Amino acid sequence: MFLLFIFPVSAELSAQSLYAFTLNNLNFGDVFIGYSSEVRHTDENAAKFVFLHTQFFRRKDFLITLTLPNYLRRGNDKIRIKFKRRHAAWSFRDREYGRRRFNPHSPLYINNVGFFRPVYIWLGGKIITTTGNIPGLHSGTIILTVEML
Repeated sequence: MFLLFIFPVSAELSAQSLYAFTLNNLNFGDVFIGYSSEVRHTDENAAKFVFLHTQFFRRKDFLITLTLPNYLRRGNDKIRIKFKRRHAAWSFRDREYGRRRFNPHSPLYINNVGFFRPVYIWLGGKIITTTGNIPGLHSGTIILTVEML
């Protein structure tokens, strides 16, 4: 038996001149019951977000927070999920080289961002299933909040 884990992800906008998009949902794929699975920020199954602001000729500072679940759920069944520094990163470019890791449980400050300059955020995680888990789709919600300061 195997389990498929997919994360629906949402983004919250704090201003009309700020645009945020989810480009990829965190997905653990097929996981056999009793085993663990880890997705790092560099994996293609990591969640991927991008945001930018459109205030012409202005540089802005941003505060990014993530609301993270403790469990993936399917009905009453739940699987523990953990997020660590090795699972989260951000960059001004959509590439692996040059990413800056951050603690996804702490606020992230990004300073002096030019207009129309995209900021990318990647997020992975780790799960450990037990033999008591039921097979099937388990899910959770991540909320990305981006505030212009």
